[in-house]
Amino acid sequence: MNDFPDRFNLPEDAYQGFFRADNAKNAPAWAAVMSYPHVRVSAPGGTVRYETPKAYADAADWTSREATGWVRSEGVTPRRLHESTQKVHLLGGWTRFNAEDNPILENRVTYILTKIEGSWGIQARFGVDSFMGYKVEETTAAVEDVAKEFVVHVGEGNLSACAKLCRLPLTVVHVGNVITATSETDIVELLQGYSGRGISLKRARAVQTGSNGAVVEVVTEFSDGEEEIGIVVVGKQQDRWSIAGTSKISH
Repeated sequence: MNDFPDRFNLPEDAYQGFFRADNAKNAPAWAAVMSYPHVRVSAPGGTVRYETPKAYADAADWTSREATGWVRSEGVTPRRLHESTQKVHLLGGWTRFNAEDNPILENRVTYILTKIEGSWGIQARFGVDSFMGYKVEETTAAVEDVAKEFVVHVGEGNLSACAKLCRLPLTVVHVGNVITATSETDIVELLQGYSGRGISLKRARAVQTGSNGAVVEVVTEFSDGEEEIGIVVVGKQQDRWSIAGTSKISH
């Protein structure tokens, strides 16, 4: 059996392969788990994008992590939140351990997996990056309110107000393609397709929550009956909550 395959039959296979390669500090194998372009969005922090496996492997470095005492990471049991034939939103995360096998850091991450040319890979990661091991009620209310307000503005056709609820750059994840909006004008252009469709909110629910960030499930319905399910990653910077990334699956 190859411990470091470069093709994965299931989203969960790629998820587990992520941790096997990471723990082995095998940069090419780690890069092979991803779909490209690959992006990691931190709810309260920044966004990092890799265009190719080589770019990802070249950037791999475990030095700073080892300085904290890290020797291995263990992935939490993943759960599919949304799925289609080519895209899965997988709720996961990890715990880091030191040489005494004591936990030193936890995180919750939503992994966006896509199926490209018959193989699953991680297209994007939306990290809470402030996970405290428990649900933070204040965060939950704040991030759900941002998601709800966004949908209301879309329904009203106030796309400029939508753009102001987002953090730049805004990441939009598709299968095999990741759009990076670098201005409010870019965001307004991305939302033009929703104009006049009579969108309404069915559900906005935080599914992974930390002290300064969360991933929120958003389910909307159009006047023609079409339903759209997705996620947004929302983070707090300088006392302001804003949307940093989104991924959707239409039904």
